[in-house]
Amino acid sequence: MGFKTVAKFFSVYGIWIACALIFFLSTFFLTRFTHFFISPDETGSAFFARAFAHTGSFRVFDGMNEWFEGVLHPRSVITDGAYLIPGSFLGLTFLYGSLMKIFGSWSLTFLTPVIVVIAMFAWNQILERWFDRRVALIASILTLFHPALWYYSARGLMPNVLFVCCAIFSVWFLTRLHPSEKPSVNLWKGKKEVFGLLAGLFFGLALFVRLSEVYWLMPLMVALLIAVRKTISARVVIFYTLGLLSVMGLVFVLNAFTYGHPLTFGYTFVSSVQPSVLVENVSGVVLEKRSFLLPFGFHPRAIFWHTWDYALRLFWWLTIPAFFALPIVFKDHKQKIYTLLTIGVALWLCVWYGSWRLNDNPDPTQITIANSYVRYWLPVFVLSTPLIATSILWIAKHTRSKKQSAVLVCACILMLVGLNARSVFFAGQDALVRVVATLEQSEQIRDRVFMIVPEESVIVTDRSDKLFFPGRHVLVPLRSDRTYAAIPRILTRVPVYYYGITLPPEDLTYLNQRKFASLGLQITFMESFGVESLYHIKKRE
Repeated sequence: MGFKTVAKFFSVYGIWIACALIFFLSTFFLTRFTHFFISPDETGSAFFARAFAHTGSFRVFDGMNEWFEGVLHPRSVITDGAYLIPGSFLGLTFLYGSLMKIFGSWSLTFLTPVIVVIAMFAWNQILERWFDRRVALIASILTLFHPALWYYSARGLMPNVLFVCCAIFSVWFLTRLHPSEKPSVNLWKGKKEVFGLLAGLFFGLALFVRLSEVYWLMPLMVALLIAVRKTISARVVIFYTLGLLSVMGLVFVLNAFTYGHPLTFGYTFVSSVQPSVLVENVSGVVLEKRSFLLPFGFHPRAIFWHTWDYALRLFWWLTIPAFFALPIVFKDHKQKIYTLLTIGVALWLCVWYGSWRLNDNPDPTQITIANSYVRYWLPVFVLSTPLIATSILWIAKHTRSKKQSAVLVCACILMLVGLNARSVFFAGQDALVRVVATLEQSEQIRDRVFMIVPEESVIVTDRSDKLFFPGRHVLVPLRSDRTYAAIPRILTRVPVYYYGITLPPEDLTYLNQRKFASLGLQITFMESFGVESLYHIKKRE
């Protein structure tokens, strides 16, 4: 290996290693909160991943729920009688629980960043099939530091990042089936059956993690299989199918053991305390029937505004160069096909999720990186990065010298990564710096509340279930007929408390004189925690 070859190797891979280290170390921002999370979904994922790692099951027995017909659970969890079970797809909790069996519980919050770094190496090689190496390298770096991917890698127990990574791995193995003039791409030459099996396996894992994405992911995979049809045999297709079916068979088995039926998922499970699955459309009307193709309906005005706010305006410094590249990439046949596929995926996801009204933030007017639209549209953000890289290189091409061109490319990348970092760590009320501050404050509140509230007790809460579960039993929300009916029965066995936004005097009077009076109960103030307070609910004296 000559000096130039060695220098080239370290120039490319040195950049990659440096970027990977910066990305990985930056996600440490939240990893110290291994038992504490900012959202109920992350809390549920951690709880069931640990449960699966220790017991090999997602069904967690809760003796207190046996007394109270399964009413005690946080928002991210559902119950089947006395058993707590996941309220979402099982893919992430299964994969991370399995890896925790190997590496230990400490590894839970590190798994997503590690998987992302590996996936970005694969993404770089995938892009080399459609674009030149410079575009592929810049695009993969921009993907690694894209605000959506960066943010949700730090908050790695949401399934969207893992889903995208599994899809990337599947596409990477598919591209290995097509011969290339590049030696680095021809690894394991002659092992097409292995690549076909692994491509099908990771495609199945992507669906395992987020089966709701099958509508666009399946056509995309079929298109890629057609693209490499001349280089694959029936034997390879059989192995691909075996990989896919093996994962789907596992999905059906785990669903049967967890929910009682192979085709039942956490989103569709119905128990005695959850009589029906309801959907709220953009008009605020609760619907009991869902369309199979468009479960959230079709609402053009909502699609437009949600797409504008979250897919286009939120990261405007990335949107502008992506659109700027469209007339450039349409001049190349392969890049044109890639772009059309990207536009097709974008249109589908915008229609699918854009029709859904989501209020992750208590203030629905807040447009932040933590709103679910951002993670739902993560595939589009990833697919758009080579367009951004194409714009950067097109601008750099018009400089006077190669040195000026290189400086301009580096400056553009640093500028974009800097703006991305600002969005992830500092901009808005959901940026990671504020998330850390919130977690630190919440940790102090939780410790103080646990000093007051006995271990064998129930805390009624509206949005703070993530603070107290699984350390205490929780019941959500307070203002619910089901909750009002359950409290007297719970008080026959254990104490009951309420934690939430401090109640105004008129609300406290209403509860004591109207709601709780008829039940023979009363609620009394105990301690204040900023704008929130802890109350004791007990039998009326």
